[in-house]
Amino acid sequence: MTLTDLDAALRQHFPEHEGFRPGQREALQAVLDGRDVVAVLPTGGGKTLVYQLAGSLRPGTTVVATPLIALMQDQVRRLRDTEGVQVGALTGGVRGAQRDGLLEALRAGELAFLFSTPEQLARPDVRRALRETEVTLFCVDEAHCISEWGFDFRPAYRELAAARDIMGGPPVLATTATAPEAVRADVAAELKLIDPVLVARGFDRTNLHFSVIHVTDPDRRDRQLAQLLENVEFPAVVYCTTRREAQETALALLEHGIAAGHYHGGMERAVRDEVQDAFLVDEEGIIDVLCATSAFGMGIDKPDIRAVVHRTMPDSLEAYWQEAGRAGRDGKPADCVLLYRPEDRTVHEHLHRRSRPAESTVAKMVHLFSQVETATPEAEVLARVCEVANVARSGAASLAEDLHRFGYLTRFRSGIRWRGDPADAMEDMAHHHAVQNEVEQSRLTMVAAYAESTGCRRRYLLNYLGDEYPAELCLRCDNCLRTAERRGIDGWDLAAQQQRIDADRSGPFSPGASVNHPEWGVGIVQRIEGEVLVVRFNAVGYRSMHAPTVVERNLLALA
Repeated sequence: MTLTDLDAALRQHFPEHEGFRPGQREALQAVLDGRDVVAVLPTGGGKTLVYQLAGSLRPGTTVVATPLIALMQDQVRRLRDTEGVQVGALTGGVRGAQRDGLLEALRAGELAFLFSTPEQLARPDVRRALRETEVTLFCVDEAHCISEWGFDFRPAYRELAAARDIMGGPPVLATTATAPEAVRADVAAELKLIDPVLVARGFDRTNLHFSVIHVTDPDRRDRQLAQLLENVEFPAVVYCTTRREAQETALALLEHGIAAGHYHGGMERAVRDEVQDAFLVDEEGIIDVLCATSAFGMGIDKPDIRAVVHRTMPDSLEAYWQEAGRAGRDGKPADCVLLYRPEDRTVHEHLHRRSRPAESTVAKMVHLFSQVETATPEAEVLARVCEVANVARSGAASLAEDLHRFGYLTRFRSGIRWRGDPADAMEDMAHHHAVQNEVEQSRLTMVAAYAESTGCRRRYLLNYLGDEYPAELCLRCDNCLRTAERRGIDGWDLAAQQQRIDADRSGPFSPGASVNHPEWGVGIVQRIEGEVLVVRFNAVGYRSMHAPTVVERNLLALA
């Protein structure tokens, strides 16, 4: 389609939009040309518009894989009400006659859009229906979930490449708001994209102010939080690491006279919806501050959040950027504050250990998989592994994907079959889990480095995401404001700023460059500030290196 045609299509289908936002047109055009696309657009940047408009302009059925049931329901309502097309939504709650009717409509080609959780796209009855359907576009929303580098790794996402094959190999549009280079590479590899077009635009949110408050006394943390909230505008979100922390923080804020509520995934659905609705209404004093786990936010549209505070450090900068980015989506000024205490990382380390099965459990599961000597339906094998090893299906499915990736499980249309030596499989799985642990630890280290940095926080975050920030001082973070206060008028000379930036990034390496290390293998230069060189290695995660030593000893070679 020509530029004029795309503008006309936007006016017809989205009359409320004056024009395309950065990146939308490029992603849309590539999809309409039949290309695979990885679209990294910021929170509030209009990822949804791209796949809705692309699906409306292409014939056949558009399948959208999304983990966000609330967003799914919103999109279904919009498409039915404004486009007048038949839309289906497939979740674990759709059962019986309703499910049968939806799958029959899918087989008959009556659905313009099918929204589904990734878990449902792995179900045999869904896949049988997809084989009989003309799917012309497959959208994978929140695509960072496919990556172990991502902050919300979800095993079912790894099965989406197989789902695409069953659909007949339609073009894939993978969308996310947060994806550094390693995540983008994972997304492309796991989905088996063919020469994908990368669209990455507009990471910098100029209306957001970033700051860090150091917590020296954990017993005074809630008092510090209350004092902070007295100096920001409402509504505000306080992110907590655990469900218990969210509940206790809300109670503590209530005792300080702040209208607070809590929200987490363990609450009853009706109660959770009630709290969410109370926070979303624009009425002061009902719930001004929502204390929540990461369960709150994705797919929830509240553009006027004036502050996002992290009571404890998140487990990655991807998570921090995604959650902080829920502030100020209306374009007005908003605050993003991290309460930082180095010891907080132990909570994440504990949660990481709990999320991974014990070595004895892995050994039991590998033994059970190794007994599958003839092709057997995967669902049947997983059910037996879950029953005998006493693990959740997600754990068994995740190990099955790892074993398939390492060549120990072979997939056929009729099922899966074991191949290889179980002892070798155990050794490979142990090494793989050790690498995962290294990556997780390095991501926590990057959060700590951000909190302890004395440089521009905006540049630090944008560099982490693979983006550049051209100025030396953003004047919208606590560090830059402190630096500005110390400097004289000559500090604002633009040429002098550029010289200082160039000095910080001198040497043979530049952000985004691919490098090789004799021990750690392939990596990507993340950022250079002063004499500190940060590289993200595929095998061990993030490593901070002394740039002069790297050059002197020739520790890195450009790939």
